[in-house]
Amino acid sequence: MPTEKLTRDNYHILIDELKASADGKYRDFHASLVPNEEKDRILGVRMPRLREIGKEISKTDPRGFLKICGDDYYEERLLRAIVTCLIKPADFADLCALSDGMLPYVNSWAVCDTFCSGFKKIKKYRAEFFDHIGEYLDGNEWEQRVALVIMLCHYLDSEYIDRVLERTDRVHSGAYYVKMAQAWLMATALAKCPEPALRYYENNSLDRDVFNKAVQKAVESRRIDDETKKYLRALQST
Repeated sequence: MPTEKLTRDNYHILIDELKASADGKYRDFHASLVPNEEKDRILGVRMPRLREIGKEISKTDPRGFLKICGDDYYEERLLRAIVTCLIKPADFADLCALSDGMLPYVNSWAVCDTFCSGFKKIKKYRAEFFDHIGEYLDGNEWEQRVALVIMLCHYLDSEYIDRVLERTDRVHSGAYYVKMAQAWLMATALAKCPEPALRYYENNSLDRDVFNKAVQKAVESRRIDDETKKYLRALQST
């Protein structure tokens, strides 16, 4: 990686570095985990190496990188997510612009979850950003998943739990990865905020397959006690 900032003229150095860091066996394995990604667009670079490259880019001109970052390879989208998360927003509007700018490049659960889990700069504008991501729930399937996973990663606490569950309840999507995000969120909510989450399990308007998957994930969790798991199974059978 060059220590100077990347430009359109030297961007090929990044692609060369990604290809040099690729692992064919890992590529074949990982391609099976992200079936909606075209296999020939996955190089097979492991996440620790991508994070190293992302950190180096963030030390030079991260915003400039976002302007020239390509979309030919899966790893480029992951790098875009990593670098976006490392940028310090100037203000709330800038935070929203960074988040909104990432949305068109989210096309798999892996890119989505890498971005959502790493977007920790929301802490300073937590209340305002909660309102902002509510708009994503009216968007396409990946925008909806971004909203759900951001809430899962950053808003599952006593202050926001009721509003998070209310939002989750009104999402009715036929998209597989939206449904999986809902189920994942519900199971995590039960581990972090058991009382309000359990009330929600007892009274919700979720699609039945989402509810069943949420129960399955909760039952598989080591953070939830056996008595609660038994009760969830009983709810599932009613």
